[in-house]
Amino acid sequence: MRAGEGVYRIKNRFTGKMMDLDCSGVTDGTHVHQWEGANASSQLWIVEPANDGRVKIKSNLAGKCLDLVNMNTENGAVLQIWADVNGDNQYWTINEVTRKPKTSAKATAAKAKAEVKAAAESAAKTVDAAAKAAAEVATEVVDAVKASADKPVAETAAEVVKTAKKATCKTSTKKAAEAAVTTAKKAAEAATAVAAVATDAVKEVAEKPAVKAAADEAVKAVKEVAEKPAVKAAVEAADKAVKEVAEKPAVKAAAKAADEAVKTVVEAAKPVVEAAKPAVKGKNSRKKRSRK
Repeated sequence: MRAGEGVYRIKNRFTGKMMDLDCSGVTDGTHVHQWEGANASSQLWIVEPANDGRVKIKSNLAGKCLDLVNMNTENGAVLQIWADVNGDNQYWTINEVTRKPKTSAKATAAKAKAEVKAAAESAAKTVDAAAKAAAEVATEVVDAVKASADKPVAETAAEVVKTAKKATCKTSTKKAAEAAVTTAKKAAEAATAVAAVATDAVKEVAEKPAVKAAADEAVKAVKEVAEKPAVKAAVEAADKAVKEVAEKPAVKAAAKAADEAVKTVVEAAKPVVEAAKPAVKGKNSRKKRSRK
């Protein structure tokens, strides 16, 4: 962003914050970070072109070059300012970006969430305003009824209707109702946006090659374990052992004895149940007569 003749502010397109000198430092080793945009010289930079298409980016305040700490080439390397030593870690390439930057799902969701909150608060305010306007309408109608109490019924009704129409046509009432509808729509749209972002984020993660590869590897590993001779042998041995136990004479005899014992108990209980039926029936008859 041009800030003057040959002087620029460098803005991060994702966060909207400016490249800035930590604590407005001007000495070698002062770290460079991002900060809210301000009318500060610590956020002013000069771009000096070299002969090979690269540039040096110098602090307008300190006169020192934007520099990589310890000439680090890894991700997450820290930036600082340092005296111009014509080192490779002080040269930069500026490429023009013509496409629209892709906003992250997290940032979009946060924005949508804020919009939902704002819309909900606005809706609450407009609903209060609409309720207040409705109360005023009701008050005017009641007052009209009271004022016309001594008049003929037809005349009274006509005046009440006229007052009600006049009250409901008030600009404040209309505006409150329209605002309530508008904010409700905005809240719904914002909520839809949050849902869409969440869905897209899940799809994006699920479609990533690394995630797919991990899932495939997990399935493959399970299949490999299940197909191993030792595992198959263990499963077959367990199945065989269960069948052998079930087929043993002692187990069969025990199962048969248990079955017969259950049958014996049921048969023994039948006379008791039959003997109890008349008593239960008589008790139920007495209950019915008492209810009548």
